[in-house]
Amino acid sequence: MPEDGSASRSPAQNSARTAIILVGLCALLNLLSRGSGETFTTFLLALTAEFQANRADVAAIYSLQMLLAGICAPLAGYCFDRFGPLKLYIGGLLLLIAGLLLASFAGAVWQMYIFIGIGVGGAAAALGNAPHSALLARWFDGNGLTRSMSVVYAGLGVGSLLLVPLAQLVIETWGWRNAYRMLAVIALAAMPALLLVSWPTVQAGRVRLPSPPPKKDGDVVETLVVIEWTIGKAMRNPAFWGLASVFCFTSAGMFSVLVQAVAYLVELGYAPLKAASIYGLIGVLTPVGILGFSWLDARIGRHSSAALSYSFSLLGLGSLWALKAWQSPLLLWSFVLLVGLSFGARGPMVGATAARIFHGPRFGVIFGTIMVGSGFGIAFGTFSGAILHDITGGYTAVFLFSAVCILMGAMPFWTYRSLRAYGP
Repeated sequence: MPEDGSASRSPAQNSARTAIILVGLCALLNLLSRGSGETFTTFLLALTAEFQANRADVAAIYSLQMLLAGICAPLAGYCFDRFGPLKLYIGGLLLLIAGLLLASFAGAVWQMYIFIGIGVGGAAAALGNAPHSALLARWFDGNGLTRSMSVVYAGLGVGSLLLVPLAQLVIETWGWRNAYRMLAVIALAAMPALLLVSWPTVQAGRVRLPSPPPKKDGDVVETLVVIEWTIGKAMRNPAFWGLASVFCFTSAGMFSVLVQAVAYLVELGYAPLKAASIYGLIGVLTPVGILGFSWLDARIGRHSSAALSYSFSLLGLGSLWALKAWQSPLLLWSFVLLVGLSFGARGPMVGATAARIFHGPRFGVIFGTIMVGSGFGIAFGTFSGAILHDITGGYTAVFLFSAVCILMGAMPFWTYRSLRAYGP
């Protein structure tokens, strides 16, 4: 008998244990891939000074990174469906390690486009929410799927909490090159975590309980219409474009400001490490907000919880903008609290809705294609925010652009009939 007692557990118990470990592993990979990417906010000023470049040219590194993360998401979904999660995750970790390590030796901005833009961006797709969502859809359904995806999405917040202040500390102490080397070592140290699960079992999916006996005559029998979804069929469904536009415009609105948030606080007089730590506090609240809005999603409905999350985002970013006129702790902590709780809250809503509509063997590539909207949104928002800053010499236009995009991101929840039909 195995020493861990696995033979004494029922198949359903082993299935539940595997599902829990799987959620934790997906959250860890999200933490590493997106957390490493989010540290770019702390590198922005250092890279601008190192290469004597303007803000837009350096911010374009992050734009390319997130654009590649979105464009490569369908490819990651295809590789997941074709080759399985283990090969995809190993390749993603190796790409992340190589991109971070090579970035530490870069001698020009264009090299950072390759190492961070392509390397870290491609890794974010392979280790990101497209394959995670496809994998979790094999193990969870209903509200359980929403909750499990919320935990995985929360890895982004934990990654920001842990890696952003750490990167800033290393930048100030040993320089930005050693900060990238440190991130590469952390990613390498996570490799053994892939051995925690049995991948053939993971890929097969959850052990299902026997189906209930047929209903007797006179009972009402519920008939489900099963659609064999392909990417072509999905793209002819309005829900596909509604979900993609939520990702696109919400991402553009949030990241047009957040990528420059540390630099903005430094320009207001905050010390760089303090500014990075304030930004990192958003990561403290992000997991709480994602899980909290997941709970609200099941209690008050998708539209009400979405409306509340978008209100938090707008008020939080408005508080950050107002700091320029009045540097009050109240405004600063309103920004941290409201943006921290709402940042990432829409991701599980979109993912769970997509899984309920497009569930099937090709869900990986379908959801990966939906996530292209997120990549385009982050890239467009980041670059547009930097351009607006360089043109105007300030941040007011950046915040106005952000507010318009966030409102456009919220609209599909109410304007697409196909999305209104798929609440929790």
